[in-house]
Amino acid sequence: MRFRGFVALALLAVCIVGCVGVWRVGSMLIAREPRQVLAVPADLPFETVKLEQAGAPGLAGWVADRKGSCGAIVLLHGRGANRLAVVQRAKLLFNAGYSVVLFDLSGHGESGGTVQGFGYTEGQDAARIYARQRFPGQKLGALGSSLGAASLVFATPGTLADAYVLEQLYATLRETTAWRMPFTVLRGLQADVLLAQMPVRLGFSADDVRPVDRVGRIGRPLILLAGTVDPFIDRGQVTALQDAAAGAELVWFEGAGHVDLLRFDQSRYMNAVLPFLSKNLCQPGSSHG
Repeated sequence: MRFRGFVALALLAVCIVGCVGVWRVGSMLIAREPRQVLAVPADLPFETVKLEQAGAPGLAGWVADRKGSCGAIVLLHGRGANRLAVVQRAKLLFNAGYSVVLFDLSGHGESGGTVQGFGYTEGQDAARIYARQRFPGQKLGALGSSLGAASLVFATPGTLADAYVLEQLYATLRETTAWRMPFTVLRGLQADVLLAQMPVRLGFSADDVRPVDRVGRIGRPLILLAGTVDPFIDRGQVTALQDAAAGAELVWFEGAGHVDLLRFDQSRYMNAVLPFLSKNLCQPGSSHG
């Protein structure tokens, strides 16, 4: 009896330690990035802007107005980054003739917010960005990387751009989390255990965070960019997204992991993105309402 009691206590201790460990990992995954003060880049005519709304995190951003442009592009960064991460893209697009709008998502950079929500809650941020009001009568493009791409997907269908560039977008939170698990055996189970705390901590579950179920509702020209060796987003997720978004283009970056695709292969990036945006934002007859 004493031995059985000892075994039961040992198992209980292991369970407690495991639960505490899972909770701590969850805390790290959703914790906001440290607040930062970002210096305005000197080589673009950026104006600093703030968006305030009762009951929502304040959002900090930059806008560069290109006079005579045929469109404005909203650029959103990835997880753990801020708007500085998309400045090089902004320069590329500004020089190509577009106005650009860059914002820190909530929980990042200079914006408010206390947690990161895997793109699901950040969809509310993307929906608030005022590009159409700032640039009335112009076409609007949306470019997001990873978390930023998911945010743009979850902003729809309430808020729609005229063309979308989605980089390194995951299909479902459960799949991309499983690919991040430390042990290759039973990765799906590991992900389920980690994600089980979401309803308590965030008010929604992993079943809600499925860009693959939302991307088809966009109904606008869309291009997907992905690395062939991304350790978090496998080919199956990318092709599922393409299948879900009828008519979506897909450009692979051979040998790229979950990295900055513009830096990885600038030529391929430019040859994919610039013609796509020009066709859908600048050419006559490209309006989508």
